Amino acid sequence: MVQIARSTFVAGSQDAGTVPWEGGQMSRTHWDKTFTGDLAGTSAVEAVMLGLDDGGPSIYVGIERIDGTLHGRAGSFVLLHTATHHDSGGLAQWVVAPGSGTGELTGLSGTAQILPGHEFTLTYELEP
Repeated sequence: MVQIARSTFVAGSQDAGTVPWEGGQMSRTHWDKTFTGDLAGTSAVEAVMLGLDDGGPSIYVGIERIDGTLHGRAGSFVLLHTATHHDSGGLAQWVVAPGSGTGELTGLSGTAQILPGHEFTLTYELEP
């Protein structure tokens, strides 16, 4: 059965740095988040961002491990982040990494959205 969890998050400490890259501006960032709501807990994010010099798309990829409770079930899971943005528009996806659920979140699958105001929605299924 598909379920929807709604939460908000606050970004905490951040560590960022540039990465040598020919043809664009690349950076690596690590930051922490705290979630409240249907998903409550903490996460750590590792992300790489690239803006191409030739007017091509901006690219973002990240890995986020979330530890906490989801509708009262304790465990952890990993979200894979991908996004691109170009003059003609953009595409962003947050997907639960298959097989990444632990504890009471073993068997978790789904997708997430980050909305304005640091609102977070996770549409998910949990294997019985």
